[in-house]
Amino acid sequence: MNNYAIQQSDVMSTGEMSSEYKDKQCGGAGQPLTKAENPDGRKMLPNGMNRVHKVLTDEELAKGMSTRWTELEIHGKVKNLSPSLWQLTHLSALFLNNNQLQRLPPEISQLSNLTMLDISNNKLRSLPTELGDMLSLCHLYLNNNQLRVLPYELGKLFRIQTLGLNGNPLSPEISKIYHETNGAQKILQFLLDHLTSKFLLCNIQLALLLNLIEKAIKLRYLNLVMTDQVVLFSRYPYRMT
Repeated sequence: MNNYAIQQSDVMSTGEMSSEYKDKQCGGAGQPLTKAENPDGRKMLPNGMNRVHKVLTDEELAKGMSTRWTELEIHGKVKNLSPSLWQLTHLSALFLNNNQLQRLPPEISQLSNLTMLDISNNKLRSLPTELGDMLSLCHLYLNNNQLRVLPYELGKLFRIQTLGLNGNPLSPEISKIYHETNGAQKILQFLLDHLTSKFLLCNIQLALLLNLIEKAIKLRYLNLVMTDQVVLFSRYPYRMT
């Protein structure tokens, strides 16, 4: 099987999100159901979530029915994601679980309508900061990866209802917070607080830098007696006044 997603050789399931799916917390996605397992195209999952699966024919693909997908599952030990995936901006649910992904491209933030993202059971060691720009996300599953830290930008995901982090070698501080009551919300607040502190520090550093530049512009005399090198200001495009 080709390791690139969205190839005709890959097995995918598509369909509209049921009202039950929208109203309930979502669980981990399984492999696409076979016709024998799901002859009428519907199956009740253990957590009560009802999902519709449909395999598109060549004629339907030729008619562009893929543009109507709202859910997409990609399975089969996938290691790389095709750039064409980021063009499916109409998707509201994306299941990338049970693959061999080691990296999640920052372009995933282009899927701005996603409310559900499952990337459990992969080999991710880090997450792109751009994940924090996906403000429509309500359910994010990161279980059973190799994550040690989380980007502070995840704190911006104010719509998150479900955050799955089990099975990751997270820092003791994050792990402790996660297993508290309302741990997911507490982690998001923790990340947001640190993100705010990060921006404040950057602003302070910028102010100090501007202050140094202002002082350097006013500099008329510079003592370099104790230095190993001599700086010739004439080599630079600006002049001290």
